[in-house]
Amino acid sequence: MPDPRLKTHIPQAIDHLARAGDSMVGRQIVAGLSAGNVPPWAAADDQDFHGTLAAIWIWARHQHLSGESRFAAHRAAAWVFVQAAARRFIPDAIGSSASDEAAYDCAMLLLAHDADRGLEAGNGRRQLLVDGAARLLASYLGDVGDDPAAREFRDPGFLAWALIGYARAVEDRGLLASGRRFVERSFGMKTPGSFADEPEAKGGLFDFSSTTATRVMAIAAAEGTTPFIGAWLRERVAHLAPDGFMPRRLDENSWNACVAWGMGRCYVISTDPVFLNSYFAIMSELEERDADRDGAIGRAGVSPASETASTFYYALATDALVTADSVAAHASAPKTTHYPTAARAGHDVRR
Repeated sequence: MPDPRLKTHIPQAIDHLARAGDSMVGRQIVAGLSAGNVPPWAAADDQDFHGTLAAIWIWARHQHLSGESRFAAHRAAAWVFVQAAARRFIPDAIGSSASDEAAYDCAMLLLAHDADRGLEAGNGRRQLLVDGAARLLASYLGDVGDDPAAREFRDPGFLAWALIGYARAVEDRGLLASGRRFVERSFGMKTPGSFADEPEAKGGLFDFSSTTATRVMAIAAAEGTTPFIGAWLRERVAHLAPDGFMPRRLDENSWNACVAWGMGRCYVISTDPVFLNSYFAIMSELEERDADRDGAIGRAGVSPASETASTFYYALATDALVTADSVAAHASAPKTTHYPTAARAGHDVRR
């Protein structure tokens, strides 16, 4: 029997996504060569390809759950930027000369496109871009080995999860087979390592992705919705669920949000309360660190200087308990509640 808190989670998720969406609006550039771009933080003017895609995911996911098109214009502007900037960020091949972020950029493009499906028609140019990114990612995963040191932008679990999810959404058997082959070869059905013992990045500036969580999610995506995967989670993963927020040297907010996302999805698949308890324990600390309750957080600690990437993982975690059944039930229920718009005067919108 699913926990009754899941029935009340949709309104909470909608409210969170609205506040996070407004935070992204507040930093989106509205004019000039970078119009539509969502920089990594409010004071920056960097062209942030995957950050803009993260904002699109937040805005699109809000509309899917709420039915409100309040962020539609911002999504449209962001897609214009993404298509214009794609040649700079998406290479012809992900080889030694490509950016370390290229595979992650491809994965985020698939996630944003999938979130946006059904909300607007898009165009042929965008579809060609997304199809190309999917093929690039499949080829990359076909060549890369199971490198235990691969983290952050090169986290193989996140990349495989994104590819498999996209392949299932568009019913592309070739892409699905590629993603599943990678998971079988690299991860199998072995018990993953402990979250507490997960290695930390050696050097570098980022360590935002829990490779333990993404490994589990990639395996679950590859197996699909079968009784077997629920049993595997209960028998091989539940005892690893952390009791709460864990300290990390870098990006501890993003990393813990990634863990919470994994725990939430594990609960939805398995209904084992161990996962749900872990999820709420981590989310409670993240919500405390979101001191101004704007749905946006920084990479670590309690800071008003939120960042796009950590806000995305926070939103992904909040969305983790949303199920297709709960979305359908919410859509058919009488609308007696007006969700806060979270609009704030004086957004720092740079022109």
